[in-house]
Amino acid sequence: MAGARLSFADDVKGELAGLQPGRPCCRHAELHAIVEALTGEPERPTVTLRVPRNAIARKIVQLVKATGGRVEELRKGTTERRPSYRLRLVLPANAASADLCCARAALRGAFVARGTVGDPAAGYHFEVAVVPGSWDGLRRSIARLGLPLRTVSRRGRVIWYLKGADAIRRVLGLMGASRAVMRFEHDRIVRDMRSQANRRVNSETANLQKRLRSARAQVKRIRELHRSDPRLRAAELRLAHPQSGLQALASVAHVSKSAMAGRLRRLMRAPGGSVGRIPRRPLLD
Repeated sequence: MAGARLSFADDVKGELAGLQPGRPCCRHAELHAIVEALTGEPERPTVTLRVPRNAIARKIVQLVKATGGRVEELRKGTTERRPSYRLRLVLPANAASADLCCARAALRGAFVARGTVGDPAAGYHFEVAVVPGSWDGLRRSIARLGLPLRTVSRRGRVIWYLKGADAIRRVLGLMGASRAVMRFEHDRIVRDMRSQANRRVNSETANLQKRLRSARAQVKRIRELHRSDPRLRAAELRLAHPQSGLQALASVAHVSKSAMAGRLRRLMRAPGGSVGRIPRRPLLD
């Protein structure tokens, strides 16, 4: 859909595809990392690659030319819905160094070729899936950078993965995706704020439900007491109508005047009431 927002992984790859290393050794490191991740054969002088994005194909061509290699073929696939690009390359000898700059470039190349990262608004997950035989170079780069990536095998591939917001933000920064880091932090803050709001709403809802359950239980108990002890209803009516006579109270309670008088007398004889014989006059007969 036109104008639709790219996924976070596509956004990161688009930014990284537009970066060209400034040092010659880093260009070699990134190019050979891309080839290694895609083919599992980094040392072959001639390789054929198939990539799904125009930006990645353009980056590979630029790296090959910048390192002294040659592009023998560049052809776009015939399917417009899912375009692909086929490249036949003659690679230069790998002149990458063991410095941290080349380790960062190699990680960037492997991610552009085979990586993905989850949307920070939904979760924190980073991974690079490489074919068997191509993970040794990536492993050395990860070790030099001191990253806590772990591995797992899935569908014949070696998956390097990482979880946790701080670790993924660091990886994005090491690869040079500064714009993606800003979006990552923005979405992370929004997610944390939404989570805090949801927790507060859930807590308040739980407290309200608890109060409602307690209130319903109390009302139920009061009704049970009303049925078992009519003196309570008489006491409530007397509190509500302190100046009314027995006839008025009996009319409200839908009982006879004598029944209301008896209930009030029994109430006065209860523990805590007046001691001795209760006269009729205080009942406002």
